[in-house]
Parts: sequence; structure tokens; C-alpha cells
Amino acid sequence: MSTEALLLALTTVVRPTTVAAVFAILATRTPQRLLVAYVVTGAAFSVLVGVVVVLLLNGLAAATSSSAPRPVLDLVLGGAALGYAGAAWAGWAPHRRSAPPPDEPTWMQRRLQGLTVRGSAVAGVLTHLPGLVYLAALNAIVGSSDGVPGALLQIGVYNAIWFLLPTVALLLSLRRAELSRELVVRLGGLVHTHRRLLTVLVLGVLGGYLLVDAVLELARHG
Repeated sequence: MSTEALLLALTTVVRPTTVAAVFAILATRTPQRLLVAYVVTGAAFSVLVGVVVVLLLNGLAAATSSSAPRPVLDLVLGGAALGYAGAAWAGWAPHRRSAPPPDEPTWMQRRLQGLTVRGSAVAGVLTHLPGLVYLAALNAIVGSSDGVPGALLQIGVYNAIWFLLPTVALLLSLRRAELSRELVVRLGGLVHTHRRLLTVLVLGVLGGYLLVDAVLELARHG
């Protein structure tokens, strides 16, 4: 497993949208069925996207007969990550903060009300749409694997880590549903309180790393 992809996977375990979805599911009468639909459908979609991206990157590298596409993609992703981190930092000013009324449900909460099996499956996809971190991890996987089988294995490991929170919640809910809900609530509170700081730190470090790595890689092959 690529060390870079593994570290990136660990940053995705606790995300605000995932925490909100899992908590909403645990509050229903049949959380186990809904969590299974959430995990299976979301993971299947994410793995499918990962396979397609890896095959495309491998094909592009083979067509160009060089490793240039990977550092170029790292440059693009690194720049985007730093831009997003900068925007989050700029929005941190006190006069720009605008907290919603405490009694008003968020967009995610409205979408998660009255969940069904189908709704949970859709939520599993929507809360795990591929973003900068996943694309950077796939790029690292392509660069570290010897072939497609090894890359597919790494995609599976990455997604197992990405869906670790709902999977653990599912296992806990089988025996101790109340404990599962309590843990998710605590995680959600921590993430919500430090959300902007976490965004700036994670994307700032990720963007800086990708840019430096890309420049060094291009210099070696320049």
C-alpha cells in the first residue's frame, strides 16, 4: 500500500457529512439495514470510480511512455487544495462568520429525514463523492503499483478505511446501539467545532506536499 495513499485515506475517516449521515441512520428504528445499504452502495460507487480513474491514468502513462502525467496531476491537485485551504482561511474572519439559527435544520439534516433503504444508499454515494483527496490518492496508487491488480487492491484498502466509521457504527449497533450513537455524536461535535481549522490544516498540508513532490518529480525527469 502506498504510504501517501494510506495517509490520505486516514484523513477521510471522520468527515462532517459522513458523521451526519451515520447519526441520522442510527436514530432510526432499523439502523442495521440502512447502514448496510449506505456502506455497500457508497463503497461500490467509490471503488468503481477508482477503478475507472486508475485505468485512465495507466492508459495515459502508457500512451505518453513517461511518468509526466502523474506529477502534472499532482500540480493541479496541489494548487486546488491550497486554493481551497486559502479560501477557508480567508472565510475564518469573525465578521464573515454566519452561524445558522440553532433550531433551523441544515441541508444535510433535511436530506436525511425519513431515511429509507434507497435513501441510505443514495446518501452513501453523495457523502463519498470523489474529491481532491481521493484523486490524489489514486494518483499515488498508480505511481506506486506495479500493475492494475496491485492498484485495485490498494483501491479496496483505501475504501475500507474511508468507510471505517459507518462500518464500525454498524458493528456496534448490532449489540450496543446507544454506545454507537454516543460515539458518533461526540465525533460530530469535535468535527463541527474544529471544522474550518481541520480543513485549512489538511488541505494546506496536502496541497503543499503535492506541489513539492510534483516539482521534485519533474526536476528528476526534466
